[in-house]
Amino acid sequence: MAKEPEDVVLRLLRDMRADVGDLRADMRRIDETLREVRRTVTAHDLRFDALDEKFEMIREGTVSAIGFAANASRAHVDLHKQIADLTKRVEKLEKAK
Repeated sequence: MAKEPEDVVLRLLRDMRADVGDLRADMRRIDETLREVRRTVTAHDLRFDALDEKFEMIREGTVSAIGFAANASRAHVDLHKQIADLTKRVEKLEKAK
């Protein structure tokens, strides 16, 4: 009878050792998965940084283009006013002759 409890204890210890081994294997898989997730996040961060830079370049180019267009439009209006004023002055001078 003394051997029976010892066998039960040994069996329980073996089962516990097997469970611990399974847990270690699970932890290794979790660690590897976590490393892969970190690599992926790092890659995405780099890609988002590159996209942010491209977006900023596009925004700056758009703002510059709009500014150039606005300045050109205003210059065009100013030229038309100057031409109209000069035309009136020439007409006035020709009538005075």
